[in-house]
Amino acid sequence: MEISKRQLGDVVEISIKGRLDNYWSEYLAKSLNIVVNDGAHHLRLDLSEVNFLSSAGIGVLARIYQQLRAIQGTFVIGKASERVRSTLRLVALEPILFETARPAVAVRAASPARTLELDQAIVDVYTLPGAGTMRCRLIGDPGLIYAGNVSAVHCQTRPFSDSSLALGIGALGADYEDCRSRFGEFVAIGGCCASLPTDATSVPDYLVSVEKFVPEVQVLCGIECHGTPAQLLRFECRQDARLSLYEVAKQCLDVAGGTSVAIAILAEASKVVGAALNSSPAEAPPRLDFPQIRDSFSFLPATAGARTTVACAGIASRDPWPALVPFLRRLDPDSGLVGHFHAALFPYRPLQRGFLELVATAHTMFESQVVSSVLHLLNDVRPITGVGDTAFARGACWIAPLSADGGVVQ
Repeated sequence: MEISKRQLGDVVEISIKGRLDNYWSEYLAKSLNIVVNDGAHHLRLDLSEVNFLSSAGIGVLARIYQQLRAIQGTFVIGKASERVRSTLRLVALEPILFETARPAVAVRAASPARTLELDQAIVDVYTLPGAGTMRCRLIGDPGLIYAGNVSAVHCQTRPFSDSSLALGIGALGADYEDCRSRFGEFVAIGGCCASLPTDATSVPDYLVSVEKFVPEVQVLCGIECHGTPAQLLRFECRQDARLSLYEVAKQCLDVAGGTSVAIAILAEASKVVGAALNSSPAEAPPRLDFPQIRDSFSFLPATAGARTTVACAGIASRDPWPALVPFLRRLDPDSGLVGHFHAALFPYRPLQRGFLELVATAHTMFESQVVSSVLHLLNDVRPITGVGDTAFARGACWIAPLSADGGVVQ
């Protein structure tokens, strides 16, 4: 099989020559996925020199069509041999896949209020209706986690609705005793909650809001924010450039214009750097001294997070109020910027471009994919062996300013 491609504006035209049988279908699938993963969301196929199409090949065409349709991209066949066309006609795919079989539909998209040109990326900024600050609530005391003084009195049952962003140490379950051996990292975004149990299973679990059902988390320690995001930032990195978590947080603060900001991030990551508890702090306090830290935490290898889709929630601040300080850490050793972010990791899937709704996009991500991990994100700046910061290729950030007089409760 021979595959060639050319760029025609926003459309990538891919010409295929040879047999599209079971042997070559996987090769085609990988080739098309590479094109989509590189940021092309509009594909047109030239199959005029394909002389055979098997069921395996049909399956590849149908999967890529569904994948691009889910992110409001397009996948059409511009030309095809009569043999290919008749085969697709017999399986009722001709009116779906062929460009000439259906009229183009104009989609009216929301326009960004402004566009920022960065060295690494282009950022579109959208102003959202009902923009305002988010109310912040601090739960528990981080010091108790490391002191080993956690008990049932420190556990709170917290509901996280579609208007919530939250992160911390918690578990999905009925009460403290039910979760005692499973407390670990959790994250909540737009009515979707995920946690990483610290018991023998170590398999992430999650809950998604449905109509009157609101997910609840048993929380030992954490940050929760409630309200409506004020702005949406869509960023797309240039070629092989990447934005680190620190750079994304800094940009969000600059756009928000405040000293502290709540941030929800749904993005395609080229690298994820993070750690997770190995055991519940209700049973054994984590150790930060070396070498015991290796027993208390699992660190994700940089290669394990390559080509991953992530859902992150967190706070970034240049001047946090006193009650917030214990919950935050430096995002970069050479900067005064501090923050705290947790992320749910998913198998790679490209994000739809343009304007996005937070709740709808988060629900689609959690409902259509399996959560592979939940991590506390960190910047590994160790000399020689450090792997650096989490890096994003493209994504979306929903932001809202926070302030101490905006409603901080402990």
